[in-house]
Formats: sequence, structure tokens, C-alpha cells
Amino acid sequence: MFQLGFYSICLNGVLFMNRLLKVNYLLYIGTFLVTVLLFFCIFGPMIAPHSLTSTLETQYTNGKVLAPPMEPFETDSYPLGTDKWGYDLMSMILNGLRYTVFIAAAVTAIKMLFGTIIGLYIGTWKKTPGWMIAFENAWSYVPLFLILYFFLSPISFNSSLETSTLIGYFIIIASVISIPSIVSSVRLKTAELYQSVYIDAGRVLGAGKHRLIWKHIFPQLKESFLVMFILEIVYVIALMGQLALMNIFIGGTIMRYDPVIYLSVTKELAGLVGQARGNIYGSTHILLVPLIVLLFTTASFSLLANGLKNRFHSNYQRTPWIKTGHEPQVIPARKQYGAKGSFWTLSTPKIALGALVIAFAGAGIYVTATKDADIGVKSGSQAEYTLNLEMDANGIFSAEADIQLKNKSDEEWEELVFYFIPNVFKEGHQFESVKGTSESEINEVTLNGQKAEYTLEDDTLTIPVSKGMADRAKHKVNIKYGFTVPEKGSRFSKVSPNHYLAQWYPMAAVYQNGKWNKEPYKEGLETFHTGFSDFKISYKLPNGYSFVSTAEKDPEAEKNEGAVKAERVRDFFIAVMKDMDMYETEAEDGVKIRLFTRNNHDKDPAASLELARKALSFYQENIGGYPHNQLDIVLDEGQFMEYPGIVTINPYIGDKRFYDISIVHEIAHQYFYGVVANDPYHQAWVDEGMTEFATSMYYYAGENQPEPQAFGISRYRMEAIEEEGLGRQYSNVPLDEVKHTGFIYGQPTLEIYKMIQEKYRQKGETPKEVGMQYLSDYYQKFRYKEVDTQEFIRFTKDYFSVPTGYFNNWLDTSNKASS
Repeated sequence: MFQLGFYSICLNGVLFMNRLLKVNYLLYIGTFLVTVLLFFCIFGPMIAPHSLTSTLETQYTNGKVLAPPMEPFETDSYPLGTDKWGYDLMSMILNGLRYTVFIAAAVTAIKMLFGTIIGLYIGTWKKTPGWMIAFENAWSYVPLFLILYFFLSPISFNSSLETSTLIGYFIIIASVISIPSIVSSVRLKTAELYQSVYIDAGRVLGAGKHRLIWKHIFPQLKESFLVMFILEIVYVIALMGQLALMNIFIGGTIMRYDPVIYLSVTKELAGLVGQARGNIYGSTHILLVPLIVLLFTTASFSLLANGLKNRFHSNYQRTPWIKTGHEPQVIPARKQYGAKGSFWTLSTPKIALGALVIAFAGAGIYVTATKDADIGVKSGSQAEYTLNLEMDANGIFSAEADIQLKNKSDEEWEELVFYFIPNVFKEGHQFESVKGTSESEINEVTLNGQKAEYTLEDDTLTIPVSKGMADRAKHKVNIKYGFTVPEKGSRFSKVSPNHYLAQWYPMAAVYQNGKWNKEPYKEGLETFHTGFSDFKISYKLPNGYSFVSTAEKDPEAEKNEGAVKAERVRDFFIAVMKDMDMYETEAEDGVKIRLFTRNNHDKDPAASLELARKALSFYQENIGGYPHNQLDIVLDEGQFMEYPGIVTINPYIGDKRFYDISIVHEIAHQYFYGVVANDPYHQAWVDEGMTEFATSMYYYAGENQPEPQAFGISRYRMEAIEEEGLGRQYSNVPLDEVKHTGFIYGQPTLEIYKMIQEKYRQKGETPKEVGMQYLSDYYQKFRYKEVDTQEFIRFTKDYFSVPTGYFNNWLDTSNKASS
């Protein structure tokens, strides 16, 4: 009754305007509202502020306690409020609306298709059988939702069937049981028209039954069928609402115990109303918000149907001397005989329709283009590099860096900050892992074409920005410098006669949270934080050397001069090598793998290459596409280290097991570091922990090793921590506070695996399957984004439906920890 009264108010009000202004407001308003509904059906999930599994947890913010159920408009984060469990009502509506509208449209399309065809043909019979009329009359008194209830009730509650299967059952059953009413309506209309004189004329002229139906009768009824189609959508939505009152929600009903509650799987509007009906006496917004949206949906289709009806009736009255039995609500547009019409002739309705289509398309493009804008940690800077490198016969390098630095923040920069790591290995350095020393010198710095002052302290290069700069949104920096490489260094290393150039150029720091995120160089784990950048490199080397690098395509062996490039990489590594053997193979998708090695160690290059191929192919199949066209592996003395498109492995260690694990580990880093970024100083665990987990999953799921063996290195790290009596520590602490690398590598791996063991049944059949799917979904969501602890927790909470407190054992979950 409330619904009918609501329709009456809307229709009477608009009809009153029609009589005053003689404008078909019903059609205009209905078209606009249905277009808005379709927009939210298509793009609603993209613009939903929260995921369906995200909940508001009690928190104290700005002197105010926020706790569910949140009232509408109480906070910007939850504009329509939350339910009593903290789920965002707006997000549920935006995700569920498409189910309501599209399922109703699908049911209507099926029953209209079959009902119309059957009704058209039966309507041409000379006499309708009495049993058929009796069946139609009896069927019209049967409450169809009861039939649906008895069919769906046994399979809807905590169903083992897929959501799509349950939706399919509803569409089929609802369509079949609704066809008789459509047949009856179409039959009666057809039978009436079949008695017309023009039908007799067509029959006399030789028209067959099929031609009479499709060329004479159907064209007369197509407007009625369109109106009927739209009104039937409203009827199906009402049917879904009746089922919801019986706790039958389309797509499945989740039944919880102690207390008994019923939840909609799809969050379609009728289901949201049905599951919230217990809130009629308290927290009424949980019921009223989806109810209002449901009424708005049905009213929109009703307005459109009545607007179309007015339009058609108006068209029928273009010749007022012919009585049609309809009283138009809109002044008919008289047909001008002899006038030539053109589709391109402008009119108010065409302009309005065009504007609506343009607005729909523009808004859709904008939503699609910006749907990932809020994913990941934001960066306020973007760098592009054009680098020139020359090496002489004495191993002295001269270089020139042209760096375009764009300010993406809302603040003006007073200085530009770069890492210049070659400067920290000068004579007298204190790094135990670096045996030799290097020399470095900056010859000239220019900023935006003007010679610039600068300061260089350890690895921090700072260039002040004068207030008179014409364009402070972007800066062009040119730095001319030279350097040598320390013997047996750390990443930036010389292992005669080879030179390994890691972090060899001035690397722009990342501007975040109103400052340059730059920390001092430390021995051990990486301390530099850079964003994704494009590189163009030109080089010139002495004869006999080969250039192997991050580039998408390296030059041929021993080509000592040329140019390369790379796009969307976090840093650019170069190996200047000679007298190295090369082995080659191919992984999935045609990715070329090259292995460079000496022949003075006991590791089998062919076996190492095969392990790399198997590991990369496994990750390609189970996580996602490899981001480069080739992968280079360099076996030489030094650290085990990853760079975009290239890794270095030390073959001179005695532990063969660790050697093999390291190959897989560094390949996994191509995904979790190379594509999914993080701050390696403050959030080192994000890439190291996920990479070690991915490494263990390769051995567990890819090689089918027993779980204790596959995760053995992580357990070994934690046992070492226990033996040293280091106690406990969060994994997300800055590098200068880390007690043991086990907290960065091993602890996250074991905790993530433990969570998957406990929660895998929500997502799949086995921990192996769910573990790899989790890595894949994580990778796909954060490709070319930066992740911190809060982003990880937000994603994983939603993925496994766990509270923030679930991570308190190993992560500092306070906001301060990620700032």
C-alpha cells in the first residue's frame, strides 16, 4: 500500500504539471532517472567507497567515538551510515543495485519473448479452447511468489551452489511461471486486432498467418509491448521483495546462528530490505536507506513507462478526427504532410537525449579511468631519466644525468632531494661488507637551465629551488659527474674485470606526506625509496665488454656502444661484463631467460637456468604476467640481489639449498618489489615478507614439497631469533630498529600462511590453491602501486573477512606505524 501511494503521489504530481505546461515531464524525468540507475548499475561497484567485506571498527577520531551502527551523514567516510556490524550501506547498495535491475530485466526479457510469440499466434486462432481460458483465469489468482518460495527455499539457505547458479534458477523459474500472464494479455490484444478490417483486407490479398502477425499485428502492438516490458520489470522487483520478506534472497541467503540472522549474498536491494526489517523499531536507517532506494528504482521505471504511454497516446492523436479511445495527457505534435524530416534536425528532445548520452559516457569514462586512483600509497613526485654513461680502459666512469622531476603534490618544493650512493664508499667508509673504496665527484649541476648550488652529504644530494623559478610544478635537473666502483662492494661493486652498477646515478627520492622520504644509507637491506620511472640510457664501453641491464632489450654481446630504454621501473641496473659464458632458455609467453656465469664454481649453470625457468613459468601461470620481455641472471661473487629484469646470485656459497632458494626468491622479487612497490626503509617487510611467502609457495604448490620443508627457511629464521633470545618484534618497524632480519622475512611468511590455513575454506578447496590465488589477487590489485602496512591490512581484512586485531600479533596496526 505504501508503494502504491508513493506511485500515486509521483504520477498525480507530474500529471498536474503535464496539464499546466503540456510537456511530457513523465518521459523526461523517467528517462533521466532510469539512466542514472543504469549508470550506478554498471559503475556502482567502482565508485563504492568500501568493499563488501570492509567493516567500521570502533575508533576514536578527532575527539569523537565512531562505532557501528553509524547514522547517515555522520561522517564523510560512511555517508549513508552503516549497519549494526559496521558494513557500509552505500557500498552494499552500489554493489547490489545491478543485481536487482539486471535480474529483473533478464526475467522480463525471457517471459516477454516467449509470452509475446505464443500470445500472438494463439490470438489468431478462430476459437480459444475453454480449458486455456480457465487455466488463465485460475493462474491469475495464484501468488507467484509462493511457487518461487517452494522452489527456492530448499536451496537458498547456506547453499553449496554458486551464486550465479542460484540466480540462474530464479531467472528460469520466475520466467516460466510468469509466461501465462503475458500470453493471456498478448492473446487478448491480438484477438481484438485480428478482427479488424485491415487484417481481413490483408488476408483477402493473400497474406499468410506469419505475415499478418509480424507485418500487420506486431507493428500495432510494439508500443504496448515496450510499456509492458518496463512495467513487468517493476513487477519482478516487487516479486523479489515478497520473497525477501520470507528470507529468500536472490543469489543465496546466509543464515547465521546465535542469534539467528539472515544475510543477502548479492546485497540486491530487496535482500537488503528483507535482512534489515528487524530494525523497524531501532536503527531505522538500516531499513529506510535501502527501502528508499528500492522505491526510487521502481518509481523510476514506472515514470518511464507512463511517460512512454503518454508519448504514444499523443502520437495517436495527431489526427483528432480519428477517435482512438485514449485521452492524451500531452498536446499532440501535428504531422506536417509534405514536410521533409531529417534525423539531424535539432529539437529540444534530441538535444536533451544527446546531452544525457554524453554525460553518461563522460561520467563512465571518468569513473573507469580513476577507479584505481585511491589504491596504494600516494606519491607527490614523478621522475624521468635520460642518462649517458662512458667507461674508460681504467674503469673510470663519466656520466651525465638529465632528470625531469614533476611535482604531483599540492605543495611548492623548496628543494630537490636525490640519493647519490656512490659517494658513501669513499676512503674511510665504515661498511664491513665493502672491501674496496670508490671515488665520486659532481662536476656541475644545473636546474631549469641555470647553474645551481647544491649540498652533498654522504648519499644525500640536495638542490635548493629558488622562489623565482618560472614553473615550480616541474623541474629539469642536469648533473655531470664521475665515479669509480669499489672492489667487492655492496650491490655497487667491482668483481674484476666486471663492474656491477647498482644505484649509480642520482636517484630522485619520493615526495610523500609533505616531505622528501629520504633516509641515510645503511649496510644490509635496501634503504633507498624510488618511484616508477622511464629511462633512456646511452653508453660507451671499452672493447670486449658487454652491456647487460634492466633494459627491455639489451644490445648484442660485446657491442660497446649504443642506447637502451626501460619504462615503469623503480631503478636501472647495469652489468658491465667480459669473459662470461651465456646460457639461454625461454619461459611462458616467450619471455627469454639468459644466465651469465664464469666456469670456476661448482654450481651447474644448466640446472640453475632450468630452475629459473620453472619458477618464472610457475609465477606467470599462478600470479600474473611477468612485467618484462627478458630476465637476466648473473652468477658472480657478491650479494643475492634483485633489480628490474635482472638478478645477481652468488654461486660460490657452499649451501646448495640456499643457493636454489635464492634464485627463486630473487625471481619472485620481480613481482613483489619490481611491480608492487613499497618503502624499503620503513616498510621492508612488505616486499621481503611477500617474496619469501611466494618463494615458499613455489616449493609447496609448484614442487609439492612437504609444508615443513617448503617453509623451512622461514622457520629456521624464527628459530635463530629464539636461540638469540631476541624476544618479539613487529615486522613493520624501520630498518634502524630491526633486531633480526627474520622479523622482516620469516615472520610475515609464517603468519600469512597461518592465516591461510585458518581461512582458506572461504576462498577455495586447499591452502595451496588459496595461497596462490591470494598472491595473484594481491599482485593484480597493487600493480605499479605502493603498499604499506595499512594497505596490506585493508586488502587482507577484506579478502579473508578478518578484523584488524587479527594482525596484532606481528604488525603494529596503529596509523602511526604507517606514517
